[in-house]
Amino acid sequence: MIAKRAEEIKDELTEIRRTLHRIPETDFTEFKTSEYIQGKLREYGIPFEIKAVTGISALIEGTRGGKTVLLRADMDGLPIKEESGVDFASENEGYMHACGHDIHAACLLGAAKILNEMRDSLCGNVRLIFQPAEEGMGGALPMIEEGIMENPHVDGAFALHGEPLEKVGNIQIKDGSVMASPDDYEIIIHGIGGHGAYPEKCVNPLSVGAAILEKYHTLSRDYNLPCVVTICSFNGGSCRNAVPDTAVLTGTARSLDPVTRKRLIELLEKTAQETAKDMGASVEFNFNVLFPPVINSAEMNKIVSASAKKLGLGIVHLESASMAGDDFAYFGERVPSAYFKLGVGNKEIGACYPIHSPKFKADENALPIGAALMAQTAVDFLNERQTCVN
Repeated sequence: MIAKRAEEIKDELTEIRRTLHRIPETDFTEFKTSEYIQGKLREYGIPFEIKAVTGISALIEGTRGGKTVLLRADMDGLPIKEESGVDFASENEGYMHACGHDIHAACLLGAAKILNEMRDSLCGNVRLIFQPAEEGMGGALPMIEEGIMENPHVDGAFALHGEPLEKVGNIQIKDGSVMASPDDYEIIIHGIGGHGAYPEKCVNPLSVGAAILEKYHTLSRDYNLPCVVTICSFNGGSCRNAVPDTAVLTGTARSLDPVTRKRLIELLEKTAQETAKDMGASVEFNFNVLFPPVINSAEMNKIVSASAKKLGLGIVHLESASMAGDDFAYFGERVPSAYFKLGVGNKEIGACYPIHSPKFKADENALPIGAALMAQTAVDFLNERQTCVN
């Protein structure tokens, strides 16, 4: 019934996705996006509240009491100039939906429509979250802090993410750590500047930075840590014949569990401080703790797998986690959760570029699949985890 209904609303889902694709917005400025989604929820007769500036928290209350499941879709775009060539390309110059959040929102709206139509048979409640700012500042935690996990209390959470390198009809799942913590850091190196003709009278912060860079690139191997450390910018100096006083390194440090994360922060600072001291310089080390790693519940993944099988989908078990991050992690810290990937790839139509590519495309045949899977997982979670209250 759910798969059939999702296919029946495919044209509507496509229209929703394309409308959202034209209006990408970022970091708590998703006003047009939010207004459009609010309009669809009103059309479906689903009550909602605004949270964290542009976020939307809606609730479908089943007529048979029970527990509550949360379904989340992020809805922000990226500051990337679109080069996809689609005829519904971004109308917001310099911005695009290069990560498929328009797809996520469309799938959740489709699931919302289906679940609301079957609310008389729902054994509990469904909390629908349309979240801002996943790509940057993070909208999950502000929404949680504004109470979206209570009244009614949320017992479990699901989220999907489009994957253009996986074909339509497949989903990807993994138990345990599935996404990394995407933390970043800044190192300000203080040396002694002077004339480039007399380097022996200087302490060149660029040389210090180069030494730190070399050590960072072997840090995961040297300490046998499952992590990624990358220096992404190296700035210092403005004159061809003068050694600068300072240089600045910035980068990202990604880990898959809290223990590794703590150890990594300690090693990054220790390495920078000791390297600088040995070379006669000093550093200011600033570490920016962002989202925690996304850690899937094996039991919640079983529900996703069972739901996918009911819908005739292929299941791909990932062997390794992604070192990208997602603030869905904050939901997973509070309740059992599952974050899975929806295949949206199709080489024949050019839907084969990775996320965050300016050429990103998606096969829209995945839209009813995503909507059906979100709806089915919600129903199966509620049915499996509780006895209905009549």
